Amino acid sequence: MAEPLYFSLWLKDFRQENMLEQFSAILSAFPISSFFPGIQSLTIRAISDAEPDVVDEGYEENISVEEAITQAAEFLHDDSAYELTAYWDLWQHDEDDWLLRPRQVQLSCFGPHYENEIGDHIRFTLGLDTDFLPDPADPKSITAAASNLRSVARLAETLGEASGVANRLLWSPSDDSFLSRLEESVFDSNADPSEIP
Repeated sequence: MAEPLYFSLWLKDFRQENMLEQFSAILSAFPISSFFPGIQSLTIRAISDAEPDVVDEGYEENISVEEAITQAAEFLHDDSAYELTAYWDLWQHDEDDWLLRPRQVQLSCFGPHYENEIGDHIRFTLGLDTDFLPDPADPKSITAAASNLRSVARLAETLGEASGVANRLLWSPSDDSFLSRLEESVFDSNADPSEIP
């Protein structure tokens, strides 16, 4: 069953006074879609995901990252989460073919005292894990999934070089690790990993 794929970051010296500045710097490196640029919405929640939204604002016309961060800063608290919705470009299955299209992504910043399941500071909800796993029944999916994985690898490399990043993690909510499922998908598709583009 498909589930979200997350990319999480832990930052050095992460505190209320600089967290949105750090979030903005990280977002400047994120490859927002050229087909659908800008930020679609801003959601702010206090204490934990179980609490109601403090702010839930969708934009008729997408706004810049800088504008979204400026609005978020009006509600600056160390126990709040700031979630932006945007798009990035991924290969996606469409009937009989794979097309490069915008996929919605959630870009989240969790204050140091916000309650979340793994205690990360920044989290990107990249899409469904099926966008990144070859389908044994679809030979074309090998190339598409590999391209999508390269996008994640480039993102991880870019952010890994950013100052202030202490740790990174690619993960999904299930008990099985994403890497284990990726290895299983490649094996089931009878692909030679060295031949995946």
